[in-house]
Amino acid sequence: MVIKIKKILVPYDATPSSEKAVKKVLPLIEKHDSKILFLSCVHDKATFGFFKTKSDKREIAKEKKKAERHHERLKKEAAKFGIPSSSKIIKSDLESKSIIEYAKDQNADLIVMSKSKIGTHAEKMYYNSTVDAVFKKTPCPFLYIP
Repeated sequence: MVIKIKKILVPYDATPSSEKAVKKVLPLIEKHDSKILFLSCVHDKATFGFFKTKSDKREIAKEKKKAERHHERLKKEAAKFGIPSSSKIIKSDLESKSIIEYAKDQNADLIVMSKSKIGTHAEKMYYNSTVDAVFKKTPCPFLYIP
């Protein structure tokens, strides 16, 4: 049985780990008839947890503009490999949930992610990584780039 991978979702947050995922996946899918979907989540949080201030809204707009520039660069990189791509930037308060929902909405065949290194033992114990959360609830196959 052959599984055809048509849509590959790569969540992107401009960290070295998401850069690594992009750089590793592009050459792998170059010769296949696949499309790559780039997704960035702009963290949507309110100051003090109750309301959004003007500075919160400005910060979100600034993050969105920065993500748009990254997405344009990613699309150009994919085009160099002859890979069709699309991108989406969404506001999210829980990135892992948004990634999973987007994968379902787009009928993604594969999610590709890499994990940032967490510094201290306490951080490892108390902070659940987005990669771990997506892996546990993924609606499709998941490729982890170490």
